[in-house]
Amino acid sequence: MTMKKTLLVALLGLMTAITALAAIDNTPVTMTITLKNGNTVTYNASNMDSVRFVGGRFGDTGAIGMKIYLTGASASVDYLYSQVTSVTYDTTPVVTSDIFTRVTSTSQLVADKRYILVYESGPAVMGAIDSSNKYGLSITGNDNFAYTDDGVVQLTEGTGVKVLTLGGSSNAWTLSLDGALLGHSGTANTLSAGAENNTWTISIDEDGCAVINNVTDTDYYIRYNKNSGQERFACYRSTMQPIHLYVEDDGSAASVVAAPTFSPAGGTYTSAQSVTISTTTSGATIYYTTDGSTPTTSSTAYSGAITVSANKTIKAIAVKDGVSSTVATATYIISADGNNNVNANWNIAGSGIPQSKADPTFTNQSTDEYAWRLEYPHINTASGNQRVVKSTSAYGITYSLEWDNNKIANRWTCYTMCSKNNASNVSRKDDFKADPAVTTSPASSYTQSGTYSRGHLCPSADRLASTEQNKQTFFMTNMQPQYQAHNGGMWATLEGYVRTKWQPTNNTDTLYVVKAATISDVTLNNTISSGIITTTTDGSGQTLVVPKYFYMAFLYYTKSTNTYKAFALWTEQKTSNNDAAATVITNRISIDELEQRTGIDFFCNLPDDIEATVEATATYWDNSSN
Repeated sequence: MTMKKTLLVALLGLMTAITALAAIDNTPVTMTITLKNGNTVTYNASNMDSVRFVGGRFGDTGAIGMKIYLTGASASVDYLYSQVTSVTYDTTPVVTSDIFTRVTSTSQLVADKRYILVYESGPAVMGAIDSSNKYGLSITGNDNFAYTDDGVVQLTEGTGVKVLTLGGSSNAWTLSLDGALLGHSGTANTLSAGAENNTWTISIDEDGCAVINNVTDTDYYIRYNKNSGQERFACYRSTMQPIHLYVEDDGSAASVVAAPTFSPAGGTYTSAQSVTISTTTSGATIYYTTDGSTPTTSSTAYSGAITVSANKTIKAIAVKDGVSSTVATATYIISADGNNNVNANWNIAGSGIPQSKADPTFTNQSTDEYAWRLEYPHINTASGNQRVVKSTSAYGITYSLEWDNNKIANRWTCYTMCSKNNASNVSRKDDFKADPAVTTSPASSYTQSGTYSRGHLCPSADRLASTEQNKQTFFMTNMQPQYQAHNGGMWATLEGYVRTKWQPTNNTDTLYVVKAATISDVTLNNTISSGIITTTTDGSGQTLVVPKYFYMAFLYYTKSTNTYKAFALWTEQKTSNNDAAATVITNRISIDELEQRTGIDFFCNLPDDIEATVEATATYWDNSSN
């Protein structure tokens, strides 16, 4: 049956490329197959592990064939329906599945059910325990599983992924792998398979990540090491990447809750809208937020239509029997005059930004939904770029940034300053750390720490409203390597002007800020030159660029007159920079000039006529001598 197997595998591969969820059915208790050559074959539950129906069962439209996995066999037995006369089977299923769905609630933790550990940003799933180094091997790629970002993992034939069986009970769970219990002991970052230290507490945090804590070694949690050459699941104290827990889908209706839908859909409207939220899952409760935060069962329960009279993002989940749906999002723009700016982010084709603000579909991990905001520059759609939004439930968006994974460098950080998010309630936290939101983040330190300081773009001093808000400014994606003479001299002085002289009042309402450094060539005096001084390395040995120029772009909105002003500051990074060199008069340029130098379109979401006016001159709203 070699020819049939080869063809079927090829067809299966084609289907997997089309959809991550090829047709999977529960295994019949008995199955009798009559072939066109006259042969009849019968299989029983006692010798079948599972059956995969490719494209559907025999007789279904689009059905191709089936793969039968026999107990103890190293390969499947394959049948093409083109060579089959009939298939009969007992419809009473033996529950077995290679579909796993994300655990979103501790109510989904049930003894004797099967689970897998997943690092979603990879994505990667845990394989066997390495007996010599004692950690879970990282399994990646479609040869082992198919992953979708809506919380589904499908294991594939011959997979190296290891499935864990949950045992014990709350606060003393066990995780069994091939008959051995997962555990951790000592001070090394290990994950053993034995019998010692084998109980765990498991909780689900607000981001949906699984917090699996060793009961004996309480300082240790199962996390994922994404560093090149060290990709593994092991126990760590506080570093490394968070993971998700996935549970085997037993096919029950309770295991799947349909995501909510909005009516009308998110988009741009010229008047207030009455928005209703619904789900097709009978008996599910809907919870929603309107501040951009991720909804939980502690959020507002939906009870009736929501009136949207100003720009607003609504996020919602549906929950039934402790199981949560994926998050649904709709953004509403209420605009009497609209915006026809053809360079605006929502006009970017193929970038993950909607073609129109009326399109509620966002694809970049719920971050691109904010790209219509005035502080955003034009999105760069090059491969390897990511947008990241840091926010808190109490104070909204801390900042947004665009990250270049190829150069391991920040392209820009943008944020707003207003009376609420600039409150000063806490002190600086100095919580430098790698950013798990991007594919490749710098480590928390620089190898040449004596030469380069970790220079903030969104300053710590501008985000002191809460501890959480301040800690978010210390993600390494918000840093650029800076000579301390520049970071603590000219750059710090200019930031001080922003903080002390340009802090918005009730009249001026909002200051929109973009801060960045040059990680590519620049154009100065019609001449192209390098925007990079040299390179350095971070604490894990990754190569980082050292920018030659730093800049800030400002858009100031005056509420009383409904008008805008804008200008930019440009500095060259030198080892001799000090605060005496930091004057607005000598460092300011227009936004048009900044765009010519960098090739980036700033404040692209303004209407065309306003953008053209405010970007043409360096209108400076403080006439003092600084």
